[in-house]
Amino acid sequence: MSTFHAPPETPLRALYHPANGPARNAAQSRARRFQAANDGIGAAQQAFVQTVQSQVTPVIESELDGAFQMAPYPAGFNYGIVYGSNGYFNAATLGDIDTLLQTSSSGNLELGSSGSFSSFYAQLLPAVTFNFSQADEQTMNRQDTAAAGQIASVITEFGNAGGQFTNPLPFGGKLQDIFNQLIKAYGSLANLPSTLNALRNAITAYQQMAGQSYALHNKYNAATTRLAAILANVTSPSATNGGLQTGAATYYVSYGGPGGEKLPTVNQLLGFLNSPNRNATVEIDIASFDSSESHLSIAGSTGLSIPVLDVFSVGIGGSSTYTLDRYATSSSSLHVTIEYTGLTVFSAEPTGISNDNSTGWYANDILVEVVANTGKDATGFALNGTEYNIATTFGPGQTFSRLKTWVICNQPTVTMVFKSANSQLIVSDFTEQSSASVSFLGLFDIGSVSESYHVHNVTQDSQAGTVTVTMAPPIASGTIPLNQQVAFVLGGVASYPPNNI
Repeated sequence: MSTFHAPPETPLRALYHPANGPARNAAQSRARRFQAANDGIGAAQQAFVQTVQSQVTPVIESELDGAFQMAPYPAGFNYGIVYGSNGYFNAATLGDIDTLLQTSSSGNLELGSSGSFSSFYAQLLPAVTFNFSQADEQTMNRQDTAAAGQIASVITEFGNAGGQFTNPLPFGGKLQDIFNQLIKAYGSLANLPSTLNALRNAITAYQQMAGQSYALHNKYNAATTRLAAILANVTSPSATNGGLQTGAATYYVSYGGPGGEKLPTVNQLLGFLNSPNRNATVEIDIASFDSSESHLSIAGSTGLSIPVLDVFSVGIGGSSTYTLDRYATSSSSLHVTIEYTGLTVFSAEPTGISNDNSTGWYANDILVEVVANTGKDATGFALNGTEYNIATTFGPGQTFSRLKTWVICNQPTVTMVFKSANSQLIVSDFTEQSSASVSFLGLFDIGSVSESYHVHNVTQDSQAGTVTVTMAPPIASGTIPLNQQVAFVLGGVASYPPNNI
């Protein structure tokens, strides 16, 4: 008699397990669609960025000091750099200039969310130290040992003159402490007054016995004194150290030299913003309006597919936000023109520390040494510790970067020509003179509910089957204070200290 054997249970359980059944297939399908959408958005963003760069660069190329790159900045640029009867600098403008540059998840440059350049610099400086190479340290030890008697005399005469040592002592011990105090008090060891002749003679005897060590002690003093002055100036800007006054008792770190004399004036910026011949235009075509896949053509490019929900969103009147699928069907088309007028270029460099350390706050040469020396046996500045990493702090795409040259313009004019769309709904939604806002591909936002952007006109052409909507900034009325007026930020030339500053 034969025996019946049931099939193994494991395959049956596996067959109907949710991880292998319809739920998993649906999840995989959603994941594929999500990835495809992200890929489409990324490709569309890159195409738009490249088009803007190619259209803008020829207009302003002679004024650039490097490659122009698009870098959106939602806050806009406060072009009223000096305002009011007191002639204060606009803290908002200086904050714009001082913004760190960063790379978005899509690989494009952007500004506005990672803090200020000067603040990061101030946080970095305490991690910078001045070190001696092993060879130089051995030289100092050897010469100082040989000149022990002379060093003892220097210490004795310092005490006889009423000197007191700091606590704790600096690197280099009592001798370095004496040098530090004397240089701080008199500017140089050569400037010691006649009342300190005994101390001067003791130092001269030491110098003759240990010339190289003497020079290295002085080098250390100069380096650490400079570093301390930079940190003081950047953390506490004031009138005496070259800070720019932003209020009755407030100051901001200086850009454009002490006093900001190299920064553009309001009139200079407005002159370019109002110029009629400094414009760039980008053309976009959208067809096959579908929630999962629509077709974009940016400046004639082809093969761009993206869900219509991710292309444009438009806010009207500060209360309602719509995406393009509200007005269009699979048979509709949309032609969009974005016009950037009044292209304006200006530069803003951080003010360098002066030779006497009294004004300014930025020292690129220190950063050059930091990058070159960190992790190596070398005399000079280097990062001490593990809080900051050279590879992730300096260089293209890393934290310590900024725009050295800015490209701004007027808020762009956006013209949308709908064809074979719901004209009645478009006319109803886009009421002329209502406030508006526009978001495109997650790259930039224009306008807000603060009346900074308006629907200028809505025009129907029944014979052509089109509706044209034009959105632009309202005509200036003078009601917005100068220090709050903003221009649109297109981008500029990136700086990645210590290179391309």
